[in-house]
Amino acid sequence: MNEPSISAAVAALAEARRTARAIDPFPTEWMPVDVAEAYRLQRGAATQMGEIRGWKVAALTPAQQRALNVPCPIAAPLLLPWVHRSPARLSLKQFVHPRLECEFAFELGADLPVRTEPYTRAEIESAITALHVVVEVVDSRLPPGASVLLAVADDFGNGAFVIGPGHRDWRAPDYARHAIALRARHNGVSRDLANGSGQAILDGDPVGAVVILANAQPPGYVGLRSGQIVTTGSCTGAVPVPGPCEAEADFGTLGAVHVRFED
Repeated sequence: MNEPSISAAVAALAEARRTARAIDPFPTEWMPVDVAEAYRLQRGAATQMGEIRGWKVAALTPAQQRALNVPCPIAAPLLLPWVHRSPARLSLKQFVHPRLECEFAFELGADLPVRTEPYTRAEIESAITALHVVVEVVDSRLPPGASVLLAVADDFGNGAFVIGPGHRDWRAPDYARHAIALRARHNGVSRDLANGSGQAILDGDPVGAVVILANAQPPGYVGLRSGQIVTTGSCTGAVPVPGPCEAEADFGTLGAVHVRFED
């Protein structure tokens, strides 16, 4: 991509995020050709939109990377204007096609800068200060069928992030067996949307996702920072928001995340 195309694509991605509008069609001259270009677009848009509050990570395993046709784990920042505390109240007008994911996330108590020597698991565990149960609202400002590289540029589909209860004893849960239920209530009627567990993340090891991210950080950023949250992927799949409703992600003994979606 030439510099004018990069600048135009970055401006369009940032504006689409602010206004919750899809870029359709997406000009071919703006398409990233590799992960490095996709991250350059992502980073350019992110720097216009506020502080980085945390990170999301995907493509954790070689099999997942092959399925997505990417050469490495993929990450994207969680930007402060779209990070909320439970109970949260969100307008559906803030999104294009919102979907819900229930996740385990970990708060960092130490900086983890990019370095050539890989971080050990023990180092990452020493840096974690808390577990949070969370909901990510996944969204896309891209046309249907957009490439994974383009999705990386579009903040890898982050629409919003809702932080639920925190727990200092993050080693205690049996993540693989910990059941999660996602429900929605509207006009007094409640229905189940999805069920899952931490088994979906590295066979029940979501902390392993933090290790992977620390050793595969997106280029050009300043590294993982103390106080940021790393969310580790969906335990329940991505479920469309069924219109105006009260959504509840029930993590059992770890508490619940509540999000009210309004017209």
